[in-house]
Parts: sequence; structure tokens; C-alpha cells
Amino acid sequence: MSEFAKKHLNDPFVLDGMQAVSARDAILREIISNSLAHRDYSSGYVAKMVIEKDRIFTENSNRTHGYGNPNLNTFEPFPKNPAISKVFREVGLADELGSGMRNTYKFTRLYSGGVPQFVEGDVFKTVIPLNETVTMKLGPRSNDQVSDQVSDQVGKNVIVERILEFCKTARTKKEISEYIGYKNLTYMTRVFLKPLLDSGKLTYTIPEKPQSRLQKYVTKRQ
Repeated sequence: MSEFAKKHLNDPFVLDGMQAVSARDAILREIISNSLAHRDYSSGYVAKMVIEKDRIFTENSNRTHGYGNPNLNTFEPFPKNPAISKVFREVGLADELGSGMRNTYKFTRLYSGGVPQFVEGDVFKTVIPLNETVTMKLGPRSNDQVSDQVSDQVGKNVIVERILEFCKTARTKKEISEYIGYKNLTYMTRVFLKPLLDSGKLTYTIPEKPQSRLQKYVTKRQ
């Protein structure tokens, strides 16, 4: 489930305080482990994880102690499958009881700027809002063919604006690629960096040596 989600969701650069974190992976860890650890295994309801354009949600059968939307500040967590929860904590797939909801709130805000929704009932549902940055296709259209097109012009403009904002402080090519979640440096350079350099919106920190291993890129001040 985790690998499937990683294939379809981008992992933009995110800071938790002064530390770079993968908010995407943290969210996936919480919602997937929650589905497994708190599921009512006596029910025939099929657990699921669905990724849509503007959200990702999970559903699993549930031995509920209430109905509605749990409040982060007042809810009282309880183990629905204590033995499974204990194993998950021991192998690092879960923290202390109740941490899953707090972590999901925290990392969703960092990831998409939204607020997750939890629905308690016979079927427990978790909804994570997404935005265009984390769902738009950044790379080539297939593994077998390198394309010089991004999914659409709006998506490309979003990336350009993110690069210019990020490079207000001089950055290396690797730092830029990690920030926008794009690993193909050659393609990224051709599609994004070179046009920005040619237009004068981005400049070299070592213009006399464009191929220098110490080269960085900085947004030109207006």
C-alpha cells in the first residue's frame, strides 16, 4: 500500500522546525498502520485506500465506541487490537496510543496545508486533503519514454514558482530537484532550469564556470 501511494504522490521538500522530513511518508505510515492495527478482523468489509485528485482516504471495519468526528483535543484513544498494536509499536510502525491522530494532523498541514478528517463508526474513515503540488505529475509520462512535457501548463507554472521562491537563497541542482520531488536532473535542467536561466529569472553563482561542481542557482532580484 505504501509503495503504491508513493508511486502516485509527490514528496515535496518539507521542514519540521529545522529538520527536513518526508511528510508524505509520515502520513502513509500513520493511516496504513491505523488501518491494520485497529481493524475489526471479524468483519467481511474490505479495507481500502483510495487516491483521488484532491484527497486520499482509507476505510476499514471498526469496533466503534462512538459515532461522528473525534476531536483531537478531547478524544480518548483505546486499543482495538492490543496485541497487534503492541507489535506495531515494537517494530516502529506506531508510537504511543493516540499518537496516530496527532501525527496525521501535524504532517497533513505540512504536506498539503489541509486538515485531515476522521469519521468514527462501524466503518472508520480517514480523509487526507491533497493539493495540486502533491498530485500533479512531475516526471516523464512512462518509465519507457522520456517526455519533454509535464502533465499541464498549470502544473509547470507551479513548479517554476516554487523553484524561484526556493532559490531566493542560492541552491545546488540537487537541492532544487529534492525540493520539487524530481529525480531526473537532466530532464529537470532542460525543462525548468535552462528556461529560467535563459529568461534571466535565475542566475549562476559562478557564471564563468557553468559546469562547476560548486555551481549554485539563485533567483535574480527585481
